[in-house]
Amino acid sequence: MAKHVLILDADELFARQLVTELAQVDTYSTMIAPTTDVARRILTRKYQDVTFISAALADQDAITMLRTLQPDLRLILTVPTSQYRISDTLANRVQGILIKPLMQMDLRPVLNAALKQPVWVRGTGKTNGVPPSNKQLDTAVLISILQRANLGQLVQTAVFSQGENLLAYWGDLTEEEASQVARRAFGDGELEHGPVQIQFVSIPPKTEETLLYTRLVSEDYWLTLTAVPETPLRELRLRAEKLCATLLEALHGKVTIDDENEVVDTGLLGQRRSFAIVWRPLRPLPKTMLIPLRRVFERLSAANACVMTHHDVQPDLVHLVVLCPPGHDSLWAAYLYKNGSEAIIQQEYGIHATLWEAGYYATETTEPLPAAELSLFLETDKSVNGNQ
Repeated sequence: MAKHVLILDADELFARQLVTELAQVDTYSTMIAPTTDVARRILTRKYQDVTFISAALADQDAITMLRTLQPDLRLILTVPTSQYRISDTLANRVQGILIKPLMQMDLRPVLNAALKQPVWVRGTGKTNGVPPSNKQLDTAVLISILQRANLGQLVQTAVFSQGENLLAYWGDLTEEEASQVARRAFGDGELEHGPVQIQFVSIPPKTEETLLYTRLVSEDYWLTLTAVPETPLRELRLRAEKLCATLLEALHGKVTIDDENEVVDTGLLGQRRSFAIVWRPLRPLPKTMLIPLRRVFERLSAANACVMTHHDVQPDLVHLVVLCPPGHDSLWAAYLYKNGSEAIIQQEYGIHATLWEAGYYATETTEPLPAAELSLFLETDKSVNGNQ
């Protein structure tokens, strides 16, 4: 039976593109609403399984109105870029986030995850289908589940908690840092936190910003994944979904330390290759060009499903560390960032001169190149072609 999908977006072109893409995924009965008033009239007449709502229209009043008409309505927020900042309150009230430029790649997994995800109903202390558990928990089993989860390159730590109390963790954080994460994730314990929340915080004594992706497992049990801020939310959602399913079995006593469970791995981060790429400008870059170039690199990353984990743009050097989509190598990445940035700068700033020297230096690594290796590159008279 066809599922009913409502698209709430003033951008008619995008809405029609989304209808076309939905038809490629499965059979859906779709309706388009350019305003919340139109959406209200549709919901009063017909039940909807999921609503795609534009970030431009997704204020608290709009979401409250939609949920008042249909409390179990699943919402997928559509955002213009991967850099779009979503408030914690808004993130807590939706079941998925779709980045518009990545619609063709992400639509199927985002939609499937949203349709499977329980919807938090305020005031009941329950979700639609996740039962509570009173089983005695075995910490060794919990740690084993987290340890076997194959967190990948960008996810730093998995933290499992009951309320604000740390039960188990695995990853790069210390026990004290993991306890801080559990407290931050639980917050004040009010129900409006919902089944999913996203935060960007600093975890003392560290000063750099960390992404916390927290998901409800059952009742007051929570899983939090800590990651670098650039981590795609899609990959966090898929990884958390599989981990939560295994943890839920543990809550019901269905998992023991001897179980040969399948490794929890989305197959996405594990298949990505990370490259450090360095190249030089033909002549020193003016300081006024450094920030625009960084913005261009961010746009290229978002539009091509890359994750830029390090960027250093100097007058005499560009140094990036990039996670490429599965199946792509350093040659592809260097062409994308070098040629792509030059084309954008030339077009948007009216510059007709060539920006970059020919060639580049690249190596497969997740870390920025050390100073000694960068100095060696700068001292050479000729560019070095990509090394794998």
